[in-house]
Amino acid sequence: MTSDGNGAAEAPAEAPESFEGTIWPDVDRALSGISARPERGAIDVIVHIPREELIRGLRVLRQDEALDFDYLRCLTAVDNEDEGMDVVYHLYSIGKNHNLTVKATLPSDDLTLDTATVVWRAANWLERETAEMFGIRFNNHPDPRTLLMPEDMDDTFPLRKTHPLAEIEVLQGEGMGYTEEDL
Repeated sequence: MTSDGNGAAEAPAEAPESFEGTIWPDVDRALSGISARPERGAIDVIVHIPREELIRGLRVLRQDEALDFDYLRCLTAVDNEDEGMDVVYHLYSIGKNHNLTVKATLPSDDLTLDTATVVWRAANWLERETAEMFGIRFNNHPDPRTLLMPEDMDDTFPLRKTHPLAEIEVLQGEGMGYTEEDL
């Protein structure tokens, strides 16, 4: 069970049996007092944490001795169009050899999130790339300079589904033998 942030217990999204053989029991214990909703992923557990509690949750996951998520493998985003954007953190424990995916959903009209550089220094470059590609602003980021795009290009974000070239890219994929179902 997880807490809804107000102290009330909230049932997991899936039955606890579906998480047998995963690290979910340890993650659930570590995130006690933090709103977290589990989801079974293809290779690991996915944990949804509200953005207001995200940095506290990430800090706990890194510091918990049973989990020891000492490596931030990847940080990116997923554009869910009208439903907002998911910022996705792929965590790995080198010593324990396990993975965890953490997601925080941002509403379309407020794409801001606190920086994870206070937990992993490696988040610096990953957040800068995510900011440029998706337009997500990371509050208190220590170095928000651009990495890939021209500095004056701040009105278009190449990995958003609303990007002006998105439709062309789909058509190019079709021209390469892909069908729309493949994309």
